[in-house]
Amino acid sequence: MLMKARAHGIDGPLLRWLTDWTRDRCQRVVLNGVESSWAEVMSSVVQGSVLGPILFLIFINDIDLAITAADNEIYTSKFADDTKIGREIMDASDSIKLQTGIDYLVKWCNDWGMSLHPGKCAVIHFGWNNPHYDYFIEGIKIKSEEVVRDLGVHIENNCDPSTHIDKITKKAQGVLAQIRRSTILRDRDTVSTLYKSFVRPLVESAVPAWNPWKRGDIEKLEKVQRRALRMITDLGSLSYDERLKSLGMESLENRRRRGDVIQCYKTMKWHGDIDPNTWFEFVQDRHDMNTRTHEANNIVPEKCNLNVRKHFYTNRVANIWNELPQDVRNAPTTNSFKNHYDRFTQHGV
Repeated sequence: MLMKARAHGIDGPLLRWLTDWTRDRCQRVVLNGVESSWAEVMSSVVQGSVLGPILFLIFINDIDLAITAADNEIYTSKFADDTKIGREIMDASDSIKLQTGIDYLVKWCNDWGMSLHPGKCAVIHFGWNNPHYDYFIEGIKIKSEEVVRDLGVHIENNCDPSTHIDKITKKAQGVLAQIRRSTILRDRDTVSTLYKSFVRPLVESAVPAWNPWKRGDIEKLEKVQRRALRMITDLGSLSYDERLKSLGMESLENRRRRGDVIQCYKTMKWHGDIDPNTWFEFVQDRHDMNTRTHEANNIVPEKCNLNVRKHFYTNRVANIWNELPQDVRNAPTTNSFKNHYDRFTQHGV
């Protein structure tokens, strides 16, 4: 690890400090007051430290180079200690190339004092015509799954978000039940604060990746918020929409729509160095006829056969963006765009 830190430009007193920091360290496990014996920390990356994640990222930074050495068409994605590799598989030769990439990954781990646990790895096959080949880690077959959990999102092999929605709504309903059992005061301030802090994040985490399109899934998510607002005792017999208006809140469906269009605005303004032409196709790219859509340079939605593609972000946001007036689209800043968008959706101006 220290060698890789030096290769990343870390040198001098900082490198010497890191060297001293990783030397002669011990650790133990304490569970229910029972302590294990002390053991020497053999790895240079100290777990439970602030520097640990940063040093670990430096340590594994070159892992994708080892994988793509087998085939530069292998896709590699790294996030902390969660690494995913994949490839388009059309025939047995493609499967062999992906297996070679896995073998290179195993070799990299062995060379650098790490190991892969086959039981903690999984293969997910996407596509109707996927041949479903088997893959192995040091001779042990990697189990194939129809649903895997990746960074908190449950991904199904058909990319349908229903499984994920079932799991997060069940968890959110459980948290709501705990709030009901543990609180006596249920006025609007108390319940709305608890809901926004502990429940709503559960049903909105990473939502651009799994935004639902089935009405049943949309209603299942909305029921979580309906139940939370029914717990408020000082709103009388108001309907769900009236309760939302009284609390200054939006439905979850409208919040997802708002988040999509805000990201679209940021993309159009090149925030984050994202070229909008890599995400969208515009009317002005297709023809020069003097039409209203040409003047507004609307987004052209992609023609799709599959729902998963039809409701992909760049397609589902197209019509929402095209319906916005030019003064909303041309807002000078993100905050002003949000204000213009809110006024347009609430008052039509």
